[in-house]
Amino acid sequence: MRLQTDTKALVLSVLAHGANHGYGIAKTVREGSGGVLKLGEGQLYPTLHSLEEAGFVTSGWEGDGEQKRRIYSITPAGRSDLAARAARWNSFTEGVSKILEFGGNEALEVCQ
Repeated sequence: MRLQTDTKALVLSVLAHGANHGYGIAKTVREGSGGVLKLGEGQLYPTLHSLEEAGFVTSGWEGDGEQKRRIYSITPAGRSDLAARAARWNSFTEGVSKILEFGGNEALEVCQ
């Protein structure tokens, strides 16, 4: 089953715990979700670039030679955006939970 998620919130949440590179962000999301969530390069890097353009993330190169990698860090504006995204997500999931707790199909019968 594919569900809509807030990829930007996931990335910002990982970076709120410390600077990281792309592979590290993807690995943290995968492992932190027990393997339920997986960010591929096609999702992750456009998200990081968008967050950087918005001023929510900064980046810089670390290492030398062939071991260079881009490290991303959250900005104060990114922390504010994360808080807003988390509040919206929590409100959304609470609403879904209320409907599921109500009894699934029974909820549809009440509305008819």
